[in-house]
Amino acid sequence: MIGLVLSMVRARPGQALTAFLLAMFAMAAAVSAPVYSATADRSVVRSEVAAAAPAERVVQARLTQPSPGDHDFENLVPQIFSGGGFASVFSAEYDLVINPNDPKISKIAPRFVYRDDVCAHLHFTAGRCFVSETEIVLSAAAVQQLGLHIGDTFEAAFAATDPQGADFVEAGPRVTLTLVGAFEPKNKSEQYWSDADYFNTRPTARLTTEPAFASRLTMEAFQHGPEKQALDVVIDGSAITRESLDGINASVQSGKDKLQALPGHAAVHTELPALLTRINGDRDLVAEVVPVAAVPLVLLCWFVLFIAVAAATQERRGELGLFSLRGVTTPRRWWLAAGESIVPILGGAVVGFVLGHYLVRLAAWVLLSSSGDVTLTAGLNWWSLAALGGALVAALLAQRAELAKRTVDLLRNVPSRVSRWGAPVFEVVVVVLAIVAVVQLRRGGGGLTGFALFAPSAIVIAVALVAARAVLPIAERAGRRAMRRGRIGPTLAAYALSRRPGTQRVLALFVVAIGLLVFASTAASASADARNRRARVELGASRVLSVEPMSRASLLARVRSIDPDGKFAMATVMLPVSEDTAVPPMMAVDSRALAATALWDDPKLPAGKAAELLRPDTGRETIEVDNKELSLDVTIDSLVDAFRVHWVAVVIPSDGSDPGEVDLGAVQTGRHTYTRNLPMCVNKCRLAALAMQQPEGRGFDVTMTLHSLSQHGAKVVDEEAFADTDGWRTPESPGPKLLVPTLTRAADGLRAEISGYKGADVAVRIMPTDAPSPLPVIMARTAGIGDHMTGLDATRQSITIAGEVDTVPKLAYGGGLVDMEYAERLATDGGDAEYPQIFLGPNAPPDILDKVRAAGLTVTGDRAVGPLREALEEQGPAVALRFHELAGALAVVLAIGALWLVAGLDRLRRAGELRALRAQGVARRDAGANGYLILVVTAAVLAPFAALASWLLVREYLPVFSDDPHGFQASYWPSPGPVAAAWAAAAIVLGGAAVVAGARLRAATTQRKGRGR
Repeated sequence: MIGLVLSMVRARPGQALTAFLLAMFAMAAAVSAPVYSATADRSVVRSEVAAAAPAERVVQARLTQPSPGDHDFENLVPQIFSGGGFASVFSAEYDLVINPNDPKISKIAPRFVYRDDVCAHLHFTAGRCFVSETEIVLSAAAVQQLGLHIGDTFEAAFAATDPQGADFVEAGPRVTLTLVGAFEPKNKSEQYWSDADYFNTRPTARLTTEPAFASRLTMEAFQHGPEKQALDVVIDGSAITRESLDGINASVQSGKDKLQALPGHAAVHTELPALLTRINGDRDLVAEVVPVAAVPLVLLCWFVLFIAVAAATQERRGELGLFSLRGVTTPRRWWLAAGESIVPILGGAVVGFVLGHYLVRLAAWVLLSSSGDVTLTAGLNWWSLAALGGALVAALLAQRAELAKRTVDLLRNVPSRVSRWGAPVFEVVVVVLAIVAVVQLRRGGGGLTGFALFAPSAIVIAVALVAARAVLPIAERAGRRAMRRGRIGPTLAAYALSRRPGTQRVLALFVVAIGLLVFASTAASASADARNRRARVELGASRVLSVEPMSRASLLARVRSIDPDGKFAMATVMLPVSEDTAVPPMMAVDSRALAATALWDDPKLPAGKAAELLRPDTGRETIEVDNKELSLDVTIDSLVDAFRVHWVAVVIPSDGSDPGEVDLGAVQTGRHTYTRNLPMCVNKCRLAALAMQQPEGRGFDVTMTLHSLSQHGAKVVDEEAFADTDGWRTPESPGPKLLVPTLTRAADGLRAEISGYKGADVAVRIMPTDAPSPLPVIMARTAGIGDHMTGLDATRQSITIAGEVDTVPKLAYGGGLVDMEYAERLATDGGDAEYPQIFLGPNAPPDILDKVRAAGLTVTGDRAVGPLREALEEQGPAVALRFHELAGALAVVLAIGALWLVAGLDRLRRAGELRALRAQGVARRDAGANGYLILVVTAAVLAPFAALASWLLVREYLPVFSDDPHGFQASYWPSPGPVAAAWAAAAIVLGGAAVVAGARLRAATTQRKGRGR
C-alpha cells in the first residue's frame, strides 16, 4: 500500500507539490508565533535593560558605623555580590577640617572619602593620584582656594558640627597630609558616583563643594568618630537576559537579606524589582498579542489546503469510482485517497518547521532592534502540533465528500452539488463565535485572553463571509443585465463569479487576507501615533536638559542669559508636591519662551496664547535694591510676647546667586528706622518680603505702620506707595494655625495688625504685589483642581484657571502650568529648584551644551524625543504588533497562492468549454473572461470595512504600552498614510496576480494549429 501511495504521488507531482507547499506554509506560520515570541522576548529584555534608569540596575547599601574599628560591613560586602554581572563599589567617608598653611586663608571642611577605583574616574589637572598612606588629592578649585601646590604638606583633623551653630570644628588630633594631585571629575553624572551627591555646587558651611579623596589606610590614620560606609552594586546590562532574570532577582534578594542581617542593620535599596516587573509585563504582552495574528494565519493555511485537497480529490473521482467498483474496502480507499495528500503534507510540515525558524530570524533582523538566535526547539510545542494536526484534518475533511458518494456518482463525470445548508450553517457559526468573542472581550475584563483572543480575526472573518455571500446575488443580477445587453465577456465573468463552486470561499479568503493586513496596519499606525504623542507630551520639548539643583532665581537668570530673547531655551521647575491630594502636579515655566520650546499640540489654545494667559500685565514693577544700606521706617504701636523678634529683609539677587535674608535689627516699639546694607545685591536684588521673625518661631501680636523704605537717601517706597493696599499682600492663610497681618490704609503708610495669636502660628510678612494673585494657571482638562495649589515656597497659593488644554507638556493629562517668574515673585524663600530642567526648541544652536556650561549650569541629563520614542517602540506591544503586520503580509501571499491554485483548476476544467466558445466565434477576450480581477477589486472594497469593524470593537483592548499610559491610548482614526499604503500594496499585488492568472486562462482558449484564428 505504501508503495502504491508513493507511485500515486509520483504520478501527480503537481498536486503533491501543492499539498507540500501549503503544509509547509501552514507549519511555518504556526511555528512563527512561538519563535517570534521567543525572539521578541529577548529583544524586549535587552531594550528594557538598555533604557532602564541607572538606579534600576544598582543595589545600594548604606551603613553609619557606631565604631571606627568595626569592619564587618566592609569585609563581607565583597563576598555577597561576587558573581558574574555584578560590579561592587565600596566607599567610606567622614568629615575633615583642612587647615591651610596661610593663616589668612579660611579653613575648609570637605567630605573625606575613600571609594574603590576612584582614580579611574578623575581627571588630574596637576600631579597624580594617591598611592601611599597620608597622600591626598583635592579638587582643582580647593587647591587654588587653599593656596597649595602639588607636593605641599598641610594638617587636617576629623571634623564635627559645632552644636552651637552649623560650622565644622576639629574633633580629633591633627595629621599631616601630602597633596599629590588636583582633580576634576570626568563625568559627574556617570553611574559610578551613584547618588552620593559628591559634587553639589550649593554653598554650605563646608566652604567647598567637592570632596577630598585618599586611600583607606589614610582614612584610618585619623582618630575619628563614626563614619558612613556604602556599597553600590552595579548590575551589568549584559548580565540581565531572558534566561538570567530569575537568577539575578534571586541573587539580589539574597544579597539584600545578608546585608540587612549585618550588625548595624544596613539600609538597602534597589529599584531592580521595578525593572523586572516592567520586563515581565512586556514579555506577557508579547505572548498575549502575537497569537492574535498567528491564529487566523494558520486557519487560512488550513482553509487553502482544504480547497486544494478537495479540488485534487474531485479530479480523481473516476479513479476512486474504479476502486469502489473493483471491491476495494472503504478503509483502503480512504488510505489510498488520503495517503496521496498526507505524505506531502508530512514532508511539507518538516520543511516548514525549519523554514519558520529562519524566516522569523530574518524578520527579527529587519523588525527588531536587537534579537538573538533561537534554537530549533523553540517551535516544538503545541502550536506546531496543532498546525500539523489541523492540516491532516483539513485534508481528510476535504476528501470526505467524494469518498462518501456512491460508486455510480463517482464514475459519472458530473460536478458535485454544493450543499444548500452546509455553508450557511458554517457562516452562522462563525458569526456567532465572533459575537461571543467580542462579548467576552468587552465584558470579561481580562483583555485578549481565553476565547477573546480570537476576537480581532473572528470579526474580520465573519464580516468577510457575510459580505461574500451578499456579493454573489449582486453578481448574478449584473450577469443577467450584461446578457440582455449582449455583452458576452461581462456576462461570462459575472456568472463565473456568482455560479462557480467555491467562488464565495475564495472571495471571503481575499477579504480576510486584505482585511487582516489593513487591521494590522491600522493597529500599528494608531499605536505609533499614540507612542509618538506620548513621547512628545511626556518629554515636553524636542530636547530637555536636566541640570544640578540650584536656586530657582539662579536657574531662571542663567537660562535667560543663554537665550535673552526666549527663542530656544526655557527654564522649568516642578512645584512642591501638595499635601492636598486634590492638587495635581504643577510645573513652573518661563512662559515667554513657551511657544518657541514646548511641544504644544492643542489646536484650541495655541502656545503663544497660553503664554499670554499665564503672564498677564500686572501694572506693577518689582522693587529693586542694591548692596547699599537699606532703611525701613516703621512705627510699632504694640508688641505682645515678641521676644527677640527681628526685622528681616528677604531679597533675591537678580544675577541668579543665592537669595538672602538680611537682619535689619531687633524690633523696638515706637517709630524707628532699621538700616543694614545688602552684601549679596551687588548686581541688584528683588525685594521679596519685609518680615518680622522670632528665632524659635513662637507667635506674637503686633500692631504697626510701615512708612517708607529708602536707599541712597531716596525713598524706594514712600508713604503713599505703602498706603496703597493693593500693592501689598501677606501670605495666604489656610486656617487658624497660621495668622497673617491684616493690612489697611493709614494716613502715613500701611497699617498691619495681628491679634489673638494664642495657640496659632504667625507669619508676619509684608510682600509687594508684583505678580497676579490669584495666580493664572493652564490646566489639563482632566486634571481637576480647586482654587488653590502649593506655591514654590510650599505655602498655599490661590489660583485661577486661565485656560484648559488636552495635555500639558511633561505632565500630560494630569497637571498644570504656571509662570515661573510670577510664581517666584509670590514665593519668599528663594529656595532651590525641584527637578530643574531646560526645554530646548528646534532653534537651539549646535553648541548649546557649551553655552549651558558657560552659564555655570551642570548638565546631569540630556534627553530627546527621538530616543524616547525609539524606547517606546521597543516595548512589548510595539514589537508584537510588528508580527501582526508580518502575518498580514503572509496572509496576502497565501491569498495569491489560493488564486493561483483556483486559476490552475479552472484552466484544467474549462479549457474545453472555452475552446468551444472560441470555435463558435466568441472573441478570445470575451471567452477568457474569468472574473478574477473583479474578485480582487470586490475584496479590496470590502476588506477595509471588515478591518474597520474589528478595529472599532477591539481598539481599546489592544495594548499599546507595557506600563500605565495615564490617558494615552490608540486613537480611533490613525494616520491614514500607512493604512492606505498597506491596503494599496495588497490590492495591487493581488490584482497583478489576478491579471496573470487571467492571461494563463485565456491562453487555454487558443485553438490548435489550423483551426480558427
